[in-house]
Amino acid sequence: MAANGLKSAKAKLVRAEKQLRAIKRCLAAYARSKPHRIVKKAKGKKKLNVPTSPPVEISLLAGEMIYQMRSALDHLIFDLIRRNPNVSTIDPDWEENCQFPMKTRLPRKRTAPLAKSDFARDLPGIADAPFAFIEGVQPYYGLGVVNNALRFLRCLSNIDKHRRLNLIRARIQQHQSVRYPHGLTSRGYSTLDRGAEIYPAPAFPPLSGPIDAKPEKPVHVKRHYRVLVAFNERRDLGEATNLTVDGLLEIILGQINSVILPRFENFKKP
Repeated sequence: MAANGLKSAKAKLVRAEKQLRAIKRCLAAYARSKPHRIVKKAKGKKKLNVPTSPPVEISLLAGEMIYQMRSALDHLIFDLIRRNPNVSTIDPDWEENCQFPMKTRLPRKRTAPLAKSDFARDLPGIADAPFAFIEGVQPYYGLGVVNNALRFLRCLSNIDKHRRLNLIRARIQQHQSVRYPHGLTSRGYSTLDRGAEIYPAPAFPPLSGPIDAKPEKPVHVKRHYRVLVAFNERRDLGEATNLTVDGLLEIILGQINSVILPRFENFKKP
């Protein structure tokens, strides 16, 4: 007997977790290869170069994980809709049409919340309680973590399914520790993209003495670099491209596991 939608969705999410671990291993191997270089330029300037791009395997694994998460949500919807004994009279083609909707934009001149009729194709004959929940997590709200997680999932899924592999880029996190003559130590980090200029450690205003005293130059600067990989889909993901590939995918998976799945476990028959 075939598993119900809840069981198959959980199995797919377990597979997504396995793919996330594989992504992390691939990212770690890429970082160990030290793909970045600090290149000296004219007049003592330095720039960041990343001659070795991240391996395409990361995009492939990400696409597979994205598919499993997207498919898990559709399995939940299919199982929910088929519980309605009258669904075939509502939509004879419901098996082909139903899916977990992820609407990123409201229809023109409309405001949220939307009505069931706006989801008639995706959610034929759905009961009130699950509809209210599904409508409330739609990406067009853009307020909560779960809403944005679904927006990112939709964008990444559409790119991977219909266009090409999701683009990725290396980013380098520069960690810096600077000690000054008066004993103060400043620590911090910045995340750099390929081609970024590496600036000298800044001088520090003196803690005592005349107000016009010259700033103190560092006496010791220690830097180390950490290699990260992020999606390079700025048009669709916006500021989320500042997150690492594994970090963003982990957020999406976490929201499905902690917010969406528990609600579907509690929905009653329509």
